[in-house]
Amino acid sequence: MTAATWVALLAPAGAQSASGAVAGLDPAAPVTLTVGVPRNFGYLSTLWARNVQVPGVTIEYKYFPNFIDMLTAFNARQLDITEIGDVGAAQSFAASKGSVRVIAVTQPNAENTGLLVAKDSPYKSFADLKGKQLLFLKSTNTYLGVKNQIADAKLKEEDFKIVELAGPSAVKAFQTGQIEGYYTIDPNMADVIEKTGARLIATGVDMRIENLYPYVSHQKVIEEKKAALQAFVQALSDTIAWAQANPDEQARLVAPKIQFAESAIRATFQRGAKGLQKIDDGFYERQQRNLDALLAAGVLKQAVSARDLYLNSFNSSVSPAGEEAK
Repeated sequence: MTAATWVALLAPAGAQSASGAVAGLDPAAPVTLTVGVPRNFGYLSTLWARNVQVPGVTIEYKYFPNFIDMLTAFNARQLDITEIGDVGAAQSFAASKGSVRVIAVTQPNAENTGLLVAKDSPYKSFADLKGKQLLFLKSTNTYLGVKNQIADAKLKEEDFKIVELAGPSAVKAFQTGQIEGYYTIDPNMADVIEKTGARLIATGVDMRIENLYPYVSHQKVIEEKKAALQAFVQALSDTIAWAQANPDEQARLVAPKIQFAESAIRATFQRGAKGLQKIDDGFYERQQRNLDALLAAGVLKQAVSARDLYLNSFNSSVSPAGEEAK
């Protein structure tokens, strides 16, 4: 961690650090980065709640309660960087003809996604839901996970009725008993469990999906604001380390911002990624297998190269998992 970033992380909410310039950046003439903050998942809400700033960069946070609105703003070039799912990153890369790139990515968040059933239901395993309704979106990595579960249970997709809903409509369908199996992600998953007593009978580990959270930007922004993005990735990495060391404080700050209970925030990050990961040859190999599987499942409509999608030029700003700033 750079001294400048550490100062920034310790600064009070609303304050901007004014010392320790980062190479390529001038605190007297800061570069502006507009960051889209989703409600649904990830660490950007923590940066927003703490108003993390770095010398030489003015970070403007824009919060989006509705994820589709955020994607629309990002695709319209109204945002310099945001946080989406690994499938969404690949889809955006393809749709933009390669101009959307991943500059950083979390470690797996496999336990932040899972299959819920009602607390008083008889279902104890995925196979028990044969003939029942499963709620999820086929355009997400959940579909690949469901396909893996179907194969493991030696069943067929036709053995289930797939219902595609998202947001409040999905929650309502599950809570009113219209759906037997509900796939969702944290912090919504933690919130539903806490409020309804729903049981978690499978996670992304069982589904054999990593559930990564990539941080995406536009090629033009990367070319024009690379130093600012480098500093931002470092601040992101350091914020994750701070959150791991201060879960109660993180929950206190983030909960009122995104309208989830503090207990749901604590549960989310307790079982989530502990840091960013380096994008290296091993990562490329794993992600290419995943991208190929998504293509075969029909989630992706065209082939995507992991080496083209994920940039490794920001690796120097990625702190090792679980390591505090030194």
